[in-house]
Amino acid sequence: MVKLNAGVKQCVRFIHESTKKLEGDIGSGPKAPFKTPYTGSDRTVTFEKNMPFNRRVKAWERDNMDKDEWFKEKYAWKHSLQKKAFKEKGYRRRSKGDDKRHYKEQNVMQSVSQLKLNPLVDYLYGTNPVLAALRSSKRTDFGKLHLHNPKKTPKDESIIALANSRGINIIDTTKQDLNRMTDNGVHNGIVLETRPLDICELKNLGKPSKEQINIGKTGLEGENTLELERDTNTSRFPVGIYLDEISDPHNVGAIIRSAYFLGVDFIVLSSRNCASLTPLVSKASSGAMEFIPIFYALKPLSFFEESAANGWSIVSTLAPQQIARYSNKAVDRKQLHELVQESPVLLVIGSEGDGIRTNLVSRSTHVVGINPARAALDNSVDSLNVSVATALLISQLVDE
Repeated sequence: MVKLNAGVKQCVRFIHESTKKLEGDIGSGPKAPFKTPYTGSDRTVTFEKNMPFNRRVKAWERDNMDKDEWFKEKYAWKHSLQKKAFKEKGYRRRSKGDDKRHYKEQNVMQSVSQLKLNPLVDYLYGTNPVLAALRSSKRTDFGKLHLHNPKKTPKDESIIALANSRGINIIDTTKQDLNRMTDNGVHNGIVLETRPLDICELKNLGKPSKEQINIGKTGLEGENTLELERDTNTSRFPVGIYLDEISDPHNVGAIIRSAYFLGVDFIVLSSRNCASLTPLVSKASSGAMEFIPIFYALKPLSFFEESAANGWSIVSTLAPQQIARYSNKAVDRKQLHELVQESPVLLVIGSEGDGIRTNLVSRSTHVVGINPARAALDNSVDSLNVSVATALLISQLVDE
């Protein structure tokens, strides 16, 4: 038998007594470290019983009322007044199917939903295009004139006066409707409904004359001749422009604007792959499309051949590196002014990427290009914008 010394015996005795004490405490639960009314009893002492706790009394509890009934009695009159104000202003509460906005004006929603665009109508927009359309004689049928916050400027006052003289109905329209009519174009608060331009189809250009331009055209009534009176400088022969498959409406509008300003007599468009004469083109031309004569050419090859046979000089514009292929037809752009003194000139402008079609260049009487003035020209800027190049060549032709 193993004998334990006094120190070990004391430790064993302490562990034994502590274990018995712990087993007795587990059944009665935790005891408070201080005396309570329950000290010495079998009842469990909880933490909440011995710690003070202050809770704020709610208003409906103070009035001995249910929560929902208390809020109805206190705030129902405010809700009724708010609902009445919403109805007077035309607002409505958001429902489950609405978008993220909480409220929307019903009159704006109704006006937008009632707007129906007519695909057979041109919606001219902008101050200058609308004013030009009302002043020129190209368009005869007009619909409504839509205005939004018109300004007291001479141009706006002239538009309203011309619309009244033509019997056009003037209506006040929201900005949202004008944006829809113009596909978010810069409308300046003015949109005019009108029929699209009626463009004649050209067959050829007739015999040269300084006073007038003889044009052979085709239509439903057959082939006939149109005599176009000149309003430009009659000391030189007429100058026309042929646009071959220029698809960008901004470029077409800019060319029309430059041509009208610099004194070109007429413009011919290729019937295929060329930008249509839309309100966007009229806006880009600043209204010049409404004044200068414009035609279509259904058969460009025969149009070039017959016009050249009638004495017209057809000058195709090429890139400088392409001029060498047609060296027998090449002329310097400084010689264009001399050329227009000898015969009428039709200046041919090609598309933005591919230029003039080869079969049209071969049927031209002359070719011309614009050489860069910088010796070391980076190939990323190897050409001019088509509208800028056209303006330079027109200026060279009509330069006095």
